Amino acid sequence: MPTLAQVTRELLIAHNRYPRKDLGQHFLIDPKVVERIIAAAGLTRDDLVLEIGSGLGVVTAELAQHVYQLVAVEIDKELLGISREVLKPYPNISFVGQDILKVDLAGLTLGRKYKVVGNLPYYITAPIIDKLLTAQEKPELAVLMTQKEVAERMAAKPGSKSYGSFSVFCQFYAAVKIESLVSKSSFLPWPEVSSAIVSLTPHPQPLFPGLDEQKFLKIVHTAFQQRRKKLSTSLDELKLGETSIDLNRRPETLSVEEFALLARHFA
Repeated sequence: MPTLAQVTRELLIAHNRYPRKDLGQHFLIDPKVVERIIAAAGLTRDDLVLEIGSGLGVVTAELAQHVYQLVAVEIDKELLGISREVLKPYPNISFVGQDILKVDLAGLTLGRKYKVVGNLPYYITAPIIDKLLTAQEKPELAVLMTQKEVAERMAAKPGSKSYGSFSVFCQFYAAVKIESLVSKSSFLPWPEVSSAIVSLTPHPQPLFPGLDEQKFLKIVHTAFQQRRKKLSTSLDELKLGETSIDLNRRPETLSVEEFALLARHFA
C-alpha cells in the first residue's frame, strides 16, 4: 500500500503541480502525525469536522474515516479540484472553495456542534485562531498544526519569555495545550521552522461573567505595547480606577485573571 508521501508526490507529479509558497503550502506526509491529530481531536462517528486547508485530500481521507461528516475548506481552486477527484469514494465529505477567514462558520455547520482540524498556513495562523475563538458559534475543539514558536506563545505562562498579548487572548477564550512537536521532515516540502500540534478547547461559558471583552482586550493590547515598562506607565492613558494589582509590575507578569481584574477597574 503506498505511503502518504508516495501518494502526495504522485498527485503533484500527475497534475504538474508544485506547492505554492504564497499560500504557505507544506503537505503533511507523516502518518504517525496524522494519528496524533486524530487522537488529540478525539474523533468519533458522531463528529462534524471542519478541516482548514484540505490540500490534496490525502490527509482528509484519513480524517473522513473517523467522522460522521467532514467539511473541507480549501482556498486553492486547483487543489480543490484534485481533492474532489481523490475523495470521490467518501460520501461524507463536502467541499468549500473559499478563504477560511471569509466563510460563515455557523452557516457551514448549520448550528451543529463541530470540531476543527487544520494544518494552518503559518502566515495567517493568528487571524484564523482569532476567527475561531471569537465566533458566535465556536467549535467545541480545534486541533491545529502551527509553527512551534506560535504554539509556545499560545500556551505560555506569565513570566515566561513567550508570554504576551496573544497568550492572554488565547487563554481568555480557551484552554490551550501543546499536544506534540512535529519535525520538519513530516512535510513536503520541508518548512523552514519546526511545528507543533496544539489543541484549543473554547470555554463553554465566559471565564469572567459580566466582563466587557472589548475593555479586557484593550487593556491587554495597550499593556503589551510597552511590555518592558511598568503598568503605571503603559496604562497611564486609560485612567484606571483603584485596583489591588500593583501597577509597578510589568505586563508579562500578570495572569489572565489579573488582567480581567484590571479591566473591571477600567473607567
